[in-house]
Amino acid sequence: MNNLNEYYSKRAKEYEKIYHRDDPVRQSEQIKIAEMIKDVFQNREVLEIACGTGYWTVFLSEVTKSITAIDNSDEVLTIARSKHYKNPIIFQKSDAYQLPFGNLSFDGGMANFWFSHVPKEKIQAFLDEFHRALKNDAIVFMADNVYNEDVGGKLVLKEGNLNTYKIRILEDGSEYEILKNYYTEAQILDVFGKNDIQDVFYGKCFWFIAYKFRVTD
Repeated sequence: MNNLNEYYSKRAKEYEKIYHRDDPVRQSEQIKIAEMIKDVFQNREVLEIACGTGYWTVFLSEVTKSITAIDNSDEVLTIARSKHYKNPIIFQKSDAYQLPFGNLSFDGGMANFWFSHVPKEKIQAFLDEFHRALKNDAIVFMADNVYNEDVGGKLVLKEGNLNTYKIRILEDGSEYEILKNYYTEAQILDVFGKNDIQDVFYGKCFWFIAYKFRVTD
């Protein structure tokens, strides 16, 4: 089990506490994310990458035709499967870098709070694999954290390493160093700008982007 997978597996039961912090700005931005999810995925067949405990899957299920949700942690998938959803969902243990789906399988793709865990040197490999499973004109939505010095543990930089890391301490006292990259709005647009951008938001706590993916020769 890799460090990231072990961390989220151990954190599974306490993970959703982050969405209930008493912070009006965070709460309002989370509402914006949920509203955007429901707006862009109406009646679509969606592949959700790194679904975690299913927090965002609940909102997604309110409007979609179908959802196939993957994660690489049995512990978070157990929690996700225990929730109530408006429509049936397929939960599957899978690797985001080696998806077990054919080309052009879905007309929607979502990856919330996953992109920050993708090593910068693997961004293109991840996007190529994600996009491979999507149909022409599929809608893609991603949301993630904006860097705030006082939130989410100590930031660690390593000489000669493009990535940044966070020190995270769980409720049982165990400590993990987790890859966690943060991006400016300009950097986000630089990564995704070749696509047909539908919407982009960059707030104080979170960012999100929605774009239409077009298959190219």
